[in-house]
Amino acid sequence: MHRNRISFPALCSLSLVALSGALFAQSQAPAAKKARQPQPGDEIVVPANTQIPLELSSSISSRTAYVGEPVYCRTVYPITVHDRIVIPVGSYVKGTITRVVRPGRIHGKAQLGIRFDSLTLPGGVTKSLYGMLAGFAGNGKEGFKRDESKIEGEGSKGKDAGTVAISGAEGAGIGSIAGISGGHSGAGAAVGGATGALGGLIYVLATRGKEIVLPPGTDFQLELVRPLVFYRYQLDPLSDGPSGPAFPKPDPGPAM
Repeated sequence: MHRNRISFPALCSLSLVALSGALFAQSQAPAAKKARQPQPGDEIVVPANTQIPLELSSSISSRTAYVGEPVYCRTVYPITVHDRIVIPVGSYVKGTITRVVRPGRIHGKAQLGIRFDSLTLPGGVTKSLYGMLAGFAGNGKEGFKRDESKIEGEGSKGKDAGTVAISGAEGAGIGSIAGISGGHSGAGAAVGGATGALGGLIYVLATRGKEIVLPPGTDFQLELVRPLVFYRYQLDPLSDGPSGPAFPKPDPGPAM
């Protein structure tokens, strides 16, 4: 019974074929890398000052927020360039808390600063960006400093004054009743009013003002400070993306 054996010349031929295939693939690699470089005219630019409507995905509170905390949003309206959707609805935007100030006990409003750092398209393409908060939909009572990309909490001066006044009035009423029973209603009202006002003032000094609370679903307006550049293959990879190097089919070698 005879077994098929590979002759030495045939073995050398197979080795040469494999070696030539590897060398060919290596020679094509630099060309493939070069083909992947964007070409002039492939850029699609979203200009600076473009406003991108967002919806907040996670809640933010000045009571628990900290500088450096990430902020997550999603786009709610498509952004187009030359009649082509570049940033579709549902793209992901990541931002950062840049400033946190708790409201004061005597004066001072809560503050939150926000900037936007990156955008991820639904297909996975991620771009760094430089964006500021150009607007937001709060309860209508917060302040907003657009040039500082900062939200200010609602003031509490009127509420504090009302607390002191109500406490004073209640104290005066109680003092008046006590004064009538002792025959000194006027003096009782005065002492009671002062005591009540003092109690109200102590309460005001012991409590902070109103915190900023932004629930999920809060509308933001992101404004690009710098242009955002995409390339055609990033927006439509199935049609415009590079196909990569073409590797040769393996040679099966001589028939055994």
